[in-house]
Parts: sequence; C-alpha cells; structure tokens
Amino acid sequence: MPESEKQVPASLGRMLRFDPDTGGTAAAVNGKAVPISLLAPQREPEPPIAQGVDLSGVPKIVFAAGRGKTGKTTLLRWITEMSVIAGHDLILADIDPSNASFSVYFEGVNRPETDDPTGIEDWLIKLLQYAAREKQSAVIDLGGGDTTLRTIAGKLPGFADTLVNAGIAPVMFYVVGREPEDLTPALTLATRGFSPKAQAIVLNEYAIPTGMTRRSAFARLIASEAYAQLSASSVLVWMPRLFAAEAIEARHCWFTDVRTGKLKQSLELFDSTRVIDWLNRMDQRFAGVRTWLP
Repeated sequence: MPESEKQVPASLGRMLRFDPDTGGTAAAVNGKAVPISLLAPQREPEPPIAQGVDLSGVPKIVFAAGRGKTGKTTLLRWITEMSVIAGHDLILADIDPSNASFSVYFEGVNRPETDDPTGIEDWLIKLLQYAAREKQSAVIDLGGGDTTLRTIAGKLPGFADTLVNAGIAPVMFYVVGREPEDLTPALTLATRGFSPKAQAIVLNEYAIPTGMTRRSAFARLIASEAYAQLSASSVLVWMPRLFAAEAIEARHCWFTDVRTGKLKQSLELFDSTRVIDWLNRMDQRFAGVRTWLP
C-alpha cells in the first residue's frame, strides 16, 4: 500500500486543532469539531458549607475519631498547622500506642509512657484535667486508640458537659469513608452520652472511586440508620482528596511548607499545585467550623 494511503487507527487518538471562534482546543468527532471541554469529565460543584456553633475565644479540646485509614491524622495535622501558623499555643498529644504518626510531624507531642489501656486512660484524663484547669487548647490524635475515649465516656457520664462547665469546649471530628460501618465509633460514643455541640461528620473524598460523584459514592453511608441518627446533631463537612498525599508523607513535612515555597522545588511538577489546591479547598470546606480550631 502506498504511504499516502495508509490510515491511522482511530484507537491511537484524535487530532486536535485550535478553534479561533471559541479560543479553545477542539476535537474532531464524527467529522465535526467539538470543544474539548465537552469531552472532559465535568467537575462537581463545591458542596454547601454548613455552619457550626461559634466557639470564638473559647479554648478547645479537639479529637478525631474513626476507623483506620480514614484520614484522621491528616485532618489533625492540618488543624495543628493552621493553629500554629495563627500564633496559637496548644497541647499536642498522641495516644496511639501502635502508631505514633502524629509525633513524626510536630515537635513536643505528648505521649503516655505506657501501652497499658488503663494507664493510657488515666494519662488522658490527667491531660484533659490539666487543659481545663489552665484553659489551654489541645489537639489529640486518638489513632487506633479511640477506644480510650469510648471507655472514658462510658465511665464518666456527662463527660462532654463536664468539660464545657469547666470553660473548655470539646470538639469532635468523625472522619469516615464510604462504608456505613465507618460510623460505628461515632455511634458508640453517642450511645455513651458523648455528643458535644461542636461535632462534625467528615466525609473524606479520598474514598471516592474515579468517575463517581460524592453522593453516589457515599450513598450507602448517607442512607444508613447510623447516619440518620448522627446527622441530626452533627455538621456535615466534605474533606477534599489530597492527590499528592504520598509525596508529602514521604517527606514528613508540613502541608503549608508547599504554600510558602519551602518545599515546592523538591516535589514533582504537579504535586505542589495539587497540595496548594487542597489547602485552598480545606480553607473553604471548613470555613463553617473554623472557630472550632484552637
């Protein structure tokens, strides 16, 4: 076959051309020029921002609870960075005896010297008493040790109200993926009477498979009885997906190091853009509960 008669297989792609009328790129589809923007996946609109109770000027004890790998530590790292950058003093604590991930990113993280459950429980109670007495905000990474908080809530009726009466506000973020079972820690604490006014269900978009919308991905969880029970007393927050998570994890750095330019040059071409976009979305998505941060 002469070279001029050879045809390029359609599976190899489409020839694009610049469209002077729209100022964009066009693709040939069935012999017609179609703006390339119509062929790209449509980006979901931003979710509504729910407003939480105003805790301005009040010291806080911030917890995050949830099953493993739901993003609890990522959220607490962001909260801590925002608080430190704002110039606020706070106590940092990590009570997970098996994985001290929070301690990797910040100096001066307090940890119990025992891995005995009773010892950890006593240590956490003493820390909370100290924070309440000194009116000092704290961020506590429960990790897989969130059973400690459940035990305390079961032994101390009115645990959340006791902190409030002492002049310090408990703040709880329940970080969940797509499965209804991810709400089990929240449901357990609620049945034990721990239901602070500053309480949020954080749906982590990291769990959304490619091509699915937020609502379709989380449909089973949102339709569950546990969600119906908890949502009445909780603010709903959508946590954006951090696409460059592995690059940041590997460097044990702060997220905001990328925004300030401290880390940009050591990341791959698009990773810094992804982290900055994530930080901007976190600022937007958590605007309704911003006063919950220490």
